[in-house]
Amino acid sequence: MKTLNMLLALSVLLLVGTAFADTDNDPDGMGVYFDTAATSICTVTAAPFQLVTAYLIITNPSDPAGVSGWEANVMSTGAAVAPAWVLAAGLDVDGDPSKFQVGIGVAPMALPAAPAVVLATWQGYMMSPLDVQEFTITDVPGSVSFDGTPGYASGSDAGLLIPLQVSSGFPYTVCAQINACTVVSNEDLSWGQVKGLFQ
Repeated sequence: MKTLNMLLALSVLLLVGTAFADTDNDPDGMGVYFDTAATSICTVTAAPFQLVTAYLIITNPSDPAGVSGWEANVMSTGAAVAPAWVLAAGLDVDGDPSKFQVGIGVAPMALPAAPAVVLATWQGYMMSPLDVQEFTITDVPGSVSFDGTPGYASGSDAGLLIPLQVSSGFPYTVCAQINACTVVSNEDLSWGQVKGLFQ
């Protein structure tokens, strides 16, 4: 029984640890992160009216030519004041502030491929360290390009469409938080691998 209790306690610590520092190593991932290397999915504020910056990032794109366009529905809910997204490149043809259908253009205008490709930057002020803000990524409802997922177009051929998986799992799961950290990342870890950590 003591071993089982220890295993459960260590499993909880493992989940909490992955929530603070997560890099989605799968190809063609998308998430909201608090650094441009896509390693932090939670952050906290320490003072009233503190500015927070978050990044919408494609991780490990499988297309070596980069990103000529992309789409996603990025919902941000909570207490942030004056929240706003700014695109890294391109034009959003969707009028809804949470839905993105962005055209950039093929190379040389395309965003270059990298382990972490920043698509957009979010900024907002948190009035109190007790206020919580959450981010969730889904598909764009009614999309004619992607069936139930966010996605991007190849940097060399805008007709080559590549679906994306969301860093926290899909669909409708919180993928990043400010002043909270209950996010569980989308890890490819089997139960046997978890047990192996404690043997």
